Amino acid sequence: MIIQQSKLKSILYHFYPGILIAVFFTITTPYLVKEGLPPQLSMLLAIVIIVVPVFLIHLNKAKQQEGLNRIMDLVVYNKILPTKKIILYTIGLVFFAFFVYGLTQPLNKIITEKLFYWLPEWYKVRDFEGYSKTIIIITLILNLLLNGLLAPYLEELYFRGYLLPRMETWGKYAPVLSAILFSFYHFWQPQIYLTLIIALLPMTYLVWKTRSLKLAIYTHCGLNIVGAILSFAMLTQ
Repeated sequence: MIIQQSKLKSILYHFYPGILIAVFFTITTPYLVKEGLPPQLSMLLAIVIIVVPVFLIHLNKAKQQEGLNRIMDLVVYNKILPTKKIILYTIGLVFFAFFVYGLTQPLNKIITEKLFYWLPEWYKVRDFEGYSKTIIIITLILNLLLNGLLAPYLEELYFRGYLLPRMETWGKYAPVLSAILFSFYHFWQPQIYLTLIIALLPMTYLVWKTRSLKLAIYTHCGLNIVGAILSFAMLTQ
């Protein structure tokens, strides 16, 4: 039997990992930038130092509380979708997310300038201008491995595999709240909250409806991998 969580716990469990990541990013990035390294490298370090241990420790504790043998036993969205369907869903969701990203870019720029103007430049803008080609390539390769594969797998295991099925107190609004709370978990990217919410709503709803965690993992990895490849292609021409 799945142990359901209170609404307060659902919010807390969505937010506290993001707060830890944002604190780490805020503390370490100025030092890296001072040493001639891009802010993106700080986020990649956060995956190794914060994301991996925090999610695994939490999931291991949850496993023990529910009397389960393995972390994967926490996952109840185990429905196997037909290969053709999961491929089409994944491609469609990835395409939709990039479409939303492109559509909301002008608004994100306005939000950054009007609401988050007080943030340091390295917090708002994270391009590779001014960095050596070697540093850029190393960062992009690490981004492909850590942010393209490791981070999305753990995030989906935690947010859609563990938390979403335990949000029944929210009723039919559970997938909507999951998408919103997951978007706000990205405290280190407040300027793109609107983009994240709109882009992630269809994926979260489909995962909730189909009971397929694999769909969430494939879509999230697909988004990050395509983004990493596009960055790599543009910056190594």
